[in-house]
Amino acid sequence: MSAAVFAFFALLGAPAAAPAVSVGDSGEFIAAAATLSVLHPPGYPLYVLAGHAFGSLLPWGTWAWRMNLLSGLCAAGALSLLFAALRRWGFAAAPCALGVLVLGASPLWLHANGQAEIFGLHLLLGAACVWVLARAGPRAFGARSMAALGLLLGLATGAHHTLALAVPALLASAWLAARPSGRQALRGLGVLSAFACIGFSVQAVLPLRAQAVPPLDWGHPADLARFLRVFLRRDYGSLSLTVEGAAGSRLAGVWAQTARWFSEAGAGLGAAGAGLALLGGLGLARDREKRPFLVLATGMLLLAGPAFLWLGNPPFDAQTSYALKRFWLLPWMAAALLAGAGADRLWAWGAAGRAAVGLLALAAALGARSSLPDWGQRWDLAAHDYGRDLLRSLPPGAALFIDGGDDTFYTLAAALYADGLRPDLAVADRGGLVFHSPYGPDFRGLAKEAKEARRREVELAGAASRPTYYATLERAVNPRGTLLLEGLLRRLEPGRGSAQLARESPLGPALWAAYAARHDSAAERAHYRMRALTPFYPVMRSAALSARGDRPGALRQLRAAVAAGGDTRWVRSTTASEAEWSAWSAAAAGDWAGAEAAYRQALRADPARAEAWTNLGAVLDRMGRAAEARAAHERAAALAPGSYQSRFNLGSLLYRASDFAGAAREFSAAAALRPGDADASLWAGRAAHKAREARP
Repeated sequence: MSAAVFAFFALLGAPAAAPAVSVGDSGEFIAAAATLSVLHPPGYPLYVLAGHAFGSLLPWGTWAWRMNLLSGLCAAGALSLLFAALRRWGFAAAPCALGVLVLGASPLWLHANGQAEIFGLHLLLGAACVWVLARAGPRAFGARSMAALGLLLGLATGAHHTLALAVPALLASAWLAARPSGRQALRGLGVLSAFACIGFSVQAVLPLRAQAVPPLDWGHPADLARFLRVFLRRDYGSLSLTVEGAAGSRLAGVWAQTARWFSEAGAGLGAAGAGLALLGGLGLARDREKRPFLVLATGMLLLAGPAFLWLGNPPFDAQTSYALKRFWLLPWMAAALLAGAGADRLWAWGAAGRAAVGLLALAAALGARSSLPDWGQRWDLAAHDYGRDLLRSLPPGAALFIDGGDDTFYTLAAALYADGLRPDLAVADRGGLVFHSPYGPDFRGLAKEAKEARRREVELAGAASRPTYYATLERAVNPRGTLLLEGLLRRLEPGRGSAQLARESPLGPALWAAYAARHDSAAERAHYRMRALTPFYPVMRSAALSARGDRPGALRQLRAAVAAGGDTRWVRSTTASEAEWSAWSAAAAGDWAGAEAAYRQALRADPARAEAWTNLGAVLDRMGRAAEARAAHERAAALAPGSYQSRFNLGSLLYRASDFAGAAREFSAAAALRPGDADASLWAGRAAHKAREARP
């Protein structure tokens, strides 16, 4: 029966799987498996070994397809083991199947396990730990079960560290099932520790592969200090999910994070799944024989769920909230165990209960089918096309410097190192983290200013001998050279240029015609990571149109970027900056209406930009719209009370409007902000004099 469960979920996941590299970390996992590289902290050596073995033994398809398949098979294996564990604990087959179906048919499960990622293997190890204890029963503290559990937990350090959160629940369940004497407990813990050390030896892959200098070598963990830095995720903050860190006070965060978790669990598992889990937990509370099961399920759910959030107290922004979703799957496995127990109680109520179980199973299956368009990845080609479009943009023998962006790093890593494309290229990241650094072995230890100087020196020297490009949103990424827009990239040419007067290469229009940028709008709406990638196209297209003088077309592209990814970290600030450049260009040409439209676009994207309000006020003033100009200047002064220019401009406008008292106030504020400025003091005096003269 377990084999049938495995086959069912493997076939259910197949239509949801991505056909190629996907957004996020997918490309990094694919490249690392193909080349035995070192992944981002904590390195994930077990995934690298398992992925390389699986991909090497499977003779069909690309590395991306093989790694996507591996994730789906691991997830199906996890559900099969959960089903087998429920059966071992004495529940009927149909309720057990419903319990795992609630989880396996959930949109998040189908999505997270349809691409190359660590979570499928992580969930398989967690389910295997549960199965070991279910199979052992009263012998849970015996040498064999403790050895198996210890080995799994040791290996899990090479997959995902969060399984450690479930260890107290696993051990408490084993103790309740076996009731060992003190001596037996110490012996069992000794065996568990010894085999955990054996499993932990998988970490030796990190320094061994670092010594071989693989294509991806995060943190180069070749010695003990650097190994510990990678293993303990010190660059992120060991208890933080991302470099952004915690949301604030941990005490206040406990309630908010608990509410966050239960809200996500209820929405993700659905009313039926959450209700069955609650029914199962309540029904088992008085069943002494099933107490080990209840402790394991509830303990694992709470420790890997709310307690995980309490430890890290992650912020509530859109990026972090989306990144967290995949971390729900481990505690949701515990919820699935409770849902199986709840379904078993329904099943025991006779014909009506069995009919209810059947209807709930049908509803879960239909729900999975309806969620595939938004959560499945069968037609997810956005990242694949993006990586190929970047390669199309680069001539033979070119150098590419990547100035941030995981999707740029990882889609290219998969294309270059897993697919073996474009060996003629030299690709580096300006942070010196992902690809081999051309900036020297001491680069990571330099101060910020010294790093920037080294980057510019190396990049400019390279541009003298080979075509050199940047993947960047920064117009002045290297002010010592001229940057030409060329499709999605910027080409560096020696000789000082002007970021304000961006020009497009003659190849630019041809590249835009050649790009394939397939993306699914429904999936884009559902997934933050896709919304963080696809707006890059209209943003760079806007820069090209602006360089051609098509300012209305440029603004349309910026509006499209905001519509596609307005909640992502980079889109609003970047589109606002691009709109301001367009406004500056329009104002320089005397196109005041065009400048107004561009500044208003910038402020729609980012209403807190005081400088844009100031400049809009100046444009409106030139157009003779004094009341609107005053409102814009007042908004700028309110947003940036410490801005000299905002205060001075508002004072000038008030002076011309004969509001001399207000003008004197603003000029005086400007003079205080810049004590050595004679203009502000002079005009403050004049305005004050006029105000006195105007008094009756």
